[in-house]
Amino acid sequence: MVAAILCGYPLVEDNQTLLYLFLLVFLGYSFISLYVSHHYGAQIKGWSTVIAEKDYTSLLITLPQAGIIGSMVITLYPGLYMPIPFILGFIIMLIGMGFNLMVRKELGKNWVPLSKTTVNQELVTDGIYSRVRHPFYLSILILFTGVAVISWNWYGLIFLIALLGGLIIRIKKEETNLIIKFGDEYREYMKKTARLIPKII
Repeated sequence: MVAAILCGYPLVEDNQTLLYLFLLVFLGYSFISLYVSHHYGAQIKGWSTVIAEKDYTSLLITLPQAGIIGSMVITLYPGLYMPIPFILGFIIMLIGMGFNLMVRKELGKNWVPLSKTTVNQELVTDGIYSRVRHPFYLSILILFTGVAVISWNWYGLIFLIALLGGLIIRIKKEETNLIIKFGDEYREYMKKTARLIPKII
């Protein structure tokens, strides 16, 4: 089996099997993530709210994500994937999903699918948030890096770079709003933590 994978032989005979597996895992994760957020008190808002709030940074994140998934589909559907990138990417994707669920649990009612703050929002600075200010976006980046590795094509890489750019713009806007809401408390928090990648020391 290992030798077959290293030689580049397909993992399964049916080209669409891995695509269906990916979609099953991804859809399952999507439902579980919403359940976790809702269970811990977050208010789930749809696209109507995003449009009403004019939070267009959501598009800067969502469109590249859709592009990465699309690049993965055009790789898996005809069976053009490479076994090692598929396995590696799938593992990275699962790590990102697990990390995302942990962050959602820590955020609880404070998770907001917008770059704006809410009236009852509290500043979370413990747990994962004691090391990095935006672990939620870090988890998304890890997750879709895994999907891009699965796709193993230039489209996936281009959309991944676009996603990183969108996340940076989103984070800057979000931090501006957090400074407005929490003032010096957030400024001090910014001095002690990394924005997206946790500090080694």
